[in-house]
Amino acid sequence: MKNFNVLGLCLLFSLLTSWTYGQKATVKGVVTDANSKEPLPATLRILDTEGKLITGAGADVLSGEYMISVDAGTYKMTVSYIGLADQSFDLELAAGETKEINVEMKEEDNLLKTVTVTGSKAGTQLAKNTVSIDVVKPTLVDNTNATKVDEVVDKVPGVTVVDGQANIRGGSGYSYGAGSRVLILVDDLPFMSADAGFANWRDIPVENIEQIEVLKGAASALYGSSALNGIINIRTAYAKSKPLTKFSLFQTSFAQPSSRTMPSFRNPNTTTEVSGQAWWAQDSISANLTDDGGATYYDTTFTPQWLAGPRGYRKPIEFGASLAHRRKIGKLDLTLGANGFYKDSYLAGEYERKLRANANVRYRFTDSLNVGANVNVNFGNSSSFFLWNNNAFLGTGSISDSSTHFTYPGSVTESVTSRINVDPYLTYFDRLGNRHRLQTRIYYISNENGNNQSNSSTLYYGEYQYQRTFKKLQNLKMVAGLVGQYSAAQSQLYGDAEYDISNYAAYVQLDKGFLTDEFGDSKLNFSFGARIERNAITSPDSIQVSVSQPKIKNPEPSSVEAKPVFRAGVNYELTPFTFLRASWGQGYRYPTIAERYITTFVGDPNGTGLEIRANPELESETGWSAELGIKQGFMITSNWKGFVDVSFFWTQYQNMMEFSFGGGDTAAINQITLEGVENGSTPIFFQSANIGNTNIRGAEFSVMGTGKIAGVDMNLLAGYTYLDPRFQDFDERQKLLSSNDTTNILKYRARHTVKFDAEAFFLKENNLSVGLSVNASSSMLAIDKVFQDLVFSDNDLPLGPADAFGIGRYRQHVNSGEYVNLSARVGYRHAFKNAEGEEKWGAKISVVGKNLLNQEYTLRPALVAAPANVTVRLDFDF
Repeated sequence: MKNFNVLGLCLLFSLLTSWTYGQKATVKGVVTDANSKEPLPATLRILDTEGKLITGAGADVLSGEYMISVDAGTYKMTVSYIGLADQSFDLELAAGETKEINVEMKEEDNLLKTVTVTGSKAGTQLAKNTVSIDVVKPTLVDNTNATKVDEVVDKVPGVTVVDGQANIRGGSGYSYGAGSRVLILVDDLPFMSADAGFANWRDIPVENIEQIEVLKGAASALYGSSALNGIINIRTAYAKSKPLTKFSLFQTSFAQPSSRTMPSFRNPNTTTEVSGQAWWAQDSISANLTDDGGATYYDTTFTPQWLAGPRGYRKPIEFGASLAHRRKIGKLDLTLGANGFYKDSYLAGEYERKLRANANVRYRFTDSLNVGANVNVNFGNSSSFFLWNNNAFLGTGSISDSSTHFTYPGSVTESVTSRINVDPYLTYFDRLGNRHRLQTRIYYISNENGNNQSNSSTLYYGEYQYQRTFKKLQNLKMVAGLVGQYSAAQSQLYGDAEYDISNYAAYVQLDKGFLTDEFGDSKLNFSFGARIERNAITSPDSIQVSVSQPKIKNPEPSSVEAKPVFRAGVNYELTPFTFLRASWGQGYRYPTIAERYITTFVGDPNGTGLEIRANPELESETGWSAELGIKQGFMITSNWKGFVDVSFFWTQYQNMMEFSFGGGDTAAINQITLEGVENGSTPIFFQSANIGNTNIRGAEFSVMGTGKIAGVDMNLLAGYTYLDPRFQDFDERQKLLSSNDTTNILKYRARHTVKFDAEAFFLKENNLSVGLSVNASSSMLAIDKVFQDLVFSDNDLPLGPADAFGIGRYRQHVNSGEYVNLSARVGYRHAFKNAEGEEKWGAKISVVGKNLLNQEYTLRPALVAAPANVTVRLDFDF
């Protein structure tokens, strides 16, 4: 019995020892965003001392709570969330212990891990996107004093903005204020006018920008018509845990344009110095053209007061102020903004007076349900400069060789504008963590214009989006949605009639990872997208095609069209810092109301000028875009990281739409005889037309970096883009239309562009910042032939609008579109602190100089860029 008792005690002791040794320990807590304090569904992993994965878990998608049980022992826990810096903790866990670790995730300083939503409509790391996406942070907007978003977007490699129209990698040339192959989004919603498909950049709240994402390539499968060439998505900022108030004001002054020499029109062997181009340096400007006999062809006198606009200054000037406030009030997130802008342009007769106010409101009923609305209100009056009055190159008349900065009579349009958009939305996470989002927009535009060009339109947009991750299918991610859009427009530009256009679509995007490592991260990622889209236009039975002709019977009062489009892409993580990608996507664009039905005149309708005619038979365009690319991360020092991106792209368009001389019809062009133009009976007209099939191939190199070098914080964004834009068939029709009839190249494009922007921060707290920016472009090899080569003569006296514009001689002797725009900036910020050393508020003064070489160049024919100018800006933040 005694032996039995001893044996029993030993057995009991053994069981107790075994139970104690294998007893579990627990780690639990909550994961939140360090700034917003919102819960995050982060991924948590427990690793042993050798770095081997023991177990993993995900924080609750709604509450951010987690709980992980492991055997007692020594471990390391890592916490990761897309776009935020990984966190790690050393753990010593005793048997039966429950340790609580609450984790606050901070912003990631690795650019490769920057999160974007544009490429897939769901959060994806920049390096793992299957398409080219560039990201611009708000500091670049503020530090360069960008008063409009397009001014900073123009710094992105491969992107150019010409007279308000964006194009990516040569996908577009220039059209007269209508149609765009680049879709502009604000918070993932289209921000294009209902009738013209044109973005009003001044309306976008630059004072409340969180991030700008630029997608390069066809994206119609996800975003529909107008995303044929790419997307610019402006994401506005939301309130974070600490309230923020920002106030800024600035003033810009302009230097006089530089002087130059020009060969005399009548005697090419002699030259004339061109000076005094500044309209503000003259008491009055008389624009009259006479022949040798003294006959006057037109006579107009301007005064500087008119040239500067109503109640204008005696010189070109820009000044403005903006206010932004963001804060959390319980469950309410509130963002407010206001902006005022005043401009008397360096271009005679052009001015702007604009006021804008915006509010973003979001209320979080629960962790799974929030609703909100974004409201943006814009009012103002302005005038637009379309054509210079460059008859100085005639060598006759009373205007000196300075009229590139003066307006062509009758081409200035004054406008009083009202634009309002209201965007209600709802986001809901169901019990399975699936995301449901309903987003809507009402966008109203009213333009009371002179020259019989008033118009108004209203856009109604609604989208339901569903996101789900299928755990049983190895984390297959799906985004699907339904879209409906309806627009109504009425305008004097469209024959003073009403037009309706509607769009309905369904789409799906699938993303799947393969070759996962032991931590569950995939190295090979595939994406596939599809969309079916239906477009329809309803128009009157009779329409105005030309301002000089009566209305005609509408050949197609109702037009309906439906097309499917697809996209696919792959991204492979070759090494932790090397990512290969390939993508292919179809594009599709339906004509806007303006492209089909606009009818107007630039200049004197009773004399010579430019007429824009309607084309009710205009057809949609389709195409595809393909890309091969590599993104290589690098590290110069342990604190300075970045990446190099190299890509090769190829885009094809079928039935491409473009505003073209004579509508692109050789018979119509030949009917515009020399005698007709001389008599003013046959004006030169442009018309949106299907110009044929095109190929655009090229390559792009870009580099982006941030961090410390030799103790100095530096940011870098730079790139070079090469284009080879061609007609698939460079036939006699294309040669007749192009100013370059020997080279197969699409109009209004440059083969080479270079973008460079660098900024360095000095002193103990980076109080001093110094930046340098360069935008450079090669010449524009081809424009419309009528602008450059069409010359009418009568006894050796040039006549007609082609000579009045002087574009051909200007391109030959001054500038054909090539430029090097050098800009620099310096800023100093001082932080005001309390006795404990905490910052209470800050003030910054900046000086920004643009076009410091004072180079005169044209952004597009008959429009010169701004001369050298300097901006002084004050910023305050609380």
